[in-house]
Amino acid sequence: MKQKSVKIILVFAFIVSLTACSDFNKVMKSEDQVFKKKRAIEYYETKQYENSAAVLEDIIPYFKLSADGEKLYYYYCMSNYYLDDYYLASYYFRRFINQYPSSVHAEECQFLSAICSVNNSPDYSLDQTETLNALDQLQIFIDMHPKSSLIDSCNKIMDKLNYKIETKQFESAKLYYKTENYKAALTAFEIHLADFPGTRYREETMYLLVKSSYLLAINSIESKKMKRFNETTKTYRKFVSQFPNSKYVKELSVLNKKVEKIINGQNS
Repeated sequence: MKQKSVKIILVFAFIVSLTACSDFNKVMKSEDQVFKKKRAIEYYETKQYENSAAVLEDIIPYFKLSADGEKLYYYYCMSNYYLDDYYLASYYFRRFINQYPSSVHAEECQFLSAICSVNNSPDYSLDQTETLNALDQLQIFIDMHPKSSLIDSCNKIMDKLNYKIETKQFESAKLYYKTENYKAALTAFEIHLADFPGTRYREETMYLLVKSSYLLAINSIESKKMKRFNETTKTYRKFVSQFPNSKYVKELSVLNKKVEKIINGQNS
């Protein structure tokens, strides 16, 4: 009995699918632009965004200068957005703003164009060009709509995006350390602290600065060792002054004693 019910449901779904497909084909083949407009709006309002996008793309040039042009273009932008086609949606949102700058939807479209870039932002381990673009787009929105109710949302999103950039930069610096390129690691960690003075990785960054400085000194030629050991001591003191209760203090204290013995031995 249950299997029979399942079969009936599947057959019914198949028939509905065929009917819908037949209806869509009929709409697309029609020469009646008003009829197509009506069906495009119905597709949109019933969340059949793939169908609405296809029909709207076909009829928008016809209605471009009409009273319905703005509404249809807006639906087209939103259809692409709901289809998760963020590159295309962002492009058409920007075109909508250029064509209808005084539209009641202009602010929303500019915000959603930025959100498209946010949605295109990849994991922190990948290239962050899209993340930087998203930050730029959000800042442009804030500058153009300083009194918008969406400003708080923009700031929260930007915090998340900046954290992604921050993490990317920190992990890249750490990679230099892991691959024993200590000179490059030192530079990268220092740049990270300069770019993100309030970084949540500050303690670990400064810890790895001390370690990188020490390991660079140990592996240096004799003429450069003393200068680099002195730099290690300075870096160690900065760390201890900022993180006196750090879990790394004991390890770095042992390391610094080794450095001081080397320096004192050289100076005695």
